[in-house]
Amino acid sequence: MKLLIFEWAAGTFTYDDITGSFTEKGVTYRTVSYQFNDKNEDEFFVNRFTKILKEETYDAVFSVNYFPLVAVCCHDCSLPYISWSYDNPLDVPDIEKTLGLPGNFVFLFDRIQMEGYRKMGFSNVYHMPLAVNCERLETIKPTKQEQAMYAADVSFVGKMYDSMFPQYRELMDDRCKGYIDAVVAAQSKVFGYWFAEELLTDDLMKRINDHFKVLQPDTQFVLPREALAYAVAAQITKTDRLVLLNLLAKRMNVNVYSWEKCDLLQNVKFMGSCDYYGQMTKVFKASSINLNITLKISQSGIPLRVMDILGAGGFLLSNYQPEIAENFVNGEDVVMYESLEDALEKAVYYISHDDLRKRIAQSGHNKTKELFSYEKQLGKIFAISGITV
Repeated sequence: MKLLIFEWAAGTFTYDDITGSFTEKGVTYRTVSYQFNDKNEDEFFVNRFTKILKEETYDAVFSVNYFPLVAVCCHDCSLPYISWSYDNPLDVPDIEKTLGLPGNFVFLFDRIQMEGYRKMGFSNVYHMPLAVNCERLETIKPTKQEQAMYAADVSFVGKMYDSMFPQYRELMDDRCKGYIDAVVAAQSKVFGYWFAEELLTDDLMKRINDHFKVLQPDTQFVLPREALAYAVAAQITKTDRLVLLNLLAKRMNVNVYSWEKCDLLQNVKFMGSCDYYGQMTKVFKASSINLNITLKISQSGIPLRVMDILGAGGFLLSNYQPEIAENFVNGEDVVMYESLEDALEKAVYYISHDDLRKRIAQSGHNKTKELFSYEKQLGKIFAISGITV
């Protein structure tokens, strides 16, 4: 089998492990890298990529995450296009215009996100949990110096999220401000179920956008429901991360790895960013507890960060996610919390129970290795796509 791989030029976290799996299976491939300014319109890319597709014979095109112009080019050349996303939401404006093209096979790690697209009529969207290369991660061993450098009671790898919620809210009338504040307050108390978007009704969105027009009569800006929903999710997630990390830092040693330092975090040790292939794994191995706080809009799936922690053999403390609960036993393979107070209590408990914490981490690693290898997940993807490897 021969594949053409499209890669986002800024890089994708799973590319090396996916191509490594292809090589082991004897799959030949060529990679084309490009970065769009506009994911839906790029004449240069369409002309160039179409030419590349016609230069050689390929069985399919594959990408990490979904790109509409790749789908258009593949459709025009009658080639299957397979995408497997670790993003949720997909961050593709007007995705409905290309998602249903014949030949598209779109795989999402979040089952509820997939079901949403299925309800919209996109039968070519499938659920596929992410994978991790446990064998590679097992070979990465921190030196004594690295163990000392990365050691922490709790480590968190991720960003605080910059949300547009305050800016959107500022432009609303008082009635809409009160309503949206109530939505945020209600959603903040619930883990494992995202209902906020259901409360952003057509009437609400019309009132918000009508008020924008009152403030600026010549504005062409229209706030989509999806943009407001993401802003709400990012705002809640940012607050959860700040509150929990600050609570933990009052009781124990907390390291935070992120691109940007957040001044609202108190008493944590800011470590800067960490490299995905190597450094991050050492962080997970050296930390007593690795914290996962999922973006609120991700409703059911197992995030890539969770796979990375478990694949490295780290102890995972995570918010409740339905698909984590389906595949792992809480308290035996992983530890999940149902509120920020619950997370603090469990962190305090497990930091003082080394043997139990290590047994849970090992059990979680073993189960991840059994269930979520790239060989297994890619094999399912190609089988669903009707392609023989």
